[in-house]
Amino acid sequence: MRLRDGRDVVLREAGPADVPGIVRLYAELSPESFRSRFYSSRPAPPVVARLARIDVAPGAVCLVAAMASEPGRLAAEARYIPDAEDAGELALTVLDDFQGLGLGGRMLGALLARAACAGLARLSAVVSVSNGPMLHLLTRRGWVLTEPADQDLVVRVEISAAGGMPGWPCAAAGRRVLVERRGWFEDPRVAALRQ
Repeated sequence: MRLRDGRDVVLREAGPADVPGIVRLYAELSPESFRSRFYSSRPAPPVVARLARIDVAPGAVCLVAAMASEPGRLAAEARYIPDAEDAGELALTVLDDFQGLGLGGRMLGALLARAACAGLARLSAVVSVSNGPMLHLLTRRGWVLTEPADQDLVVRVEISAAGGMPGWPCAAAGRRVLVERRGWFEDPRVAALRQ
């Protein structure tokens, strides 16, 4: 696929041979981008290597965008790990030099298509409230806030794998209340509704 700046990347499913490329991708992120993706400063290389593994759970899917000019070098990585019968958790990493070119949206679209084919209805993401690009990317997909900001100022948001707003989880029981607000943070009224 051709990006907005004219560079080409090849989007494909990751294999075991891509793990060193994913490690390199993580190592080449700016400290700010690394913190946005992993909510911490850069750890020791063995920890980064563990984060790059693609065989973390049955049904996990990892896609990569390889640079056409340097086939072994990756510009982006997107993955999901199933965490319920019909849901999974997603993560997306785009090299700083490739951010703002539409690559993140294309990676997310491909990941959602794979999730829908696998029978997943929803994907969730844990996102820092300061990660504007990721929140913007998810907002375009129609997300709902499933866990408000915690003390580390991260939230869990959920999107539908099939388009539109995500539905209720299959395993959810009991009465449900939908609360729509303009702000991120709970107040006593919202807390009372959750209880």
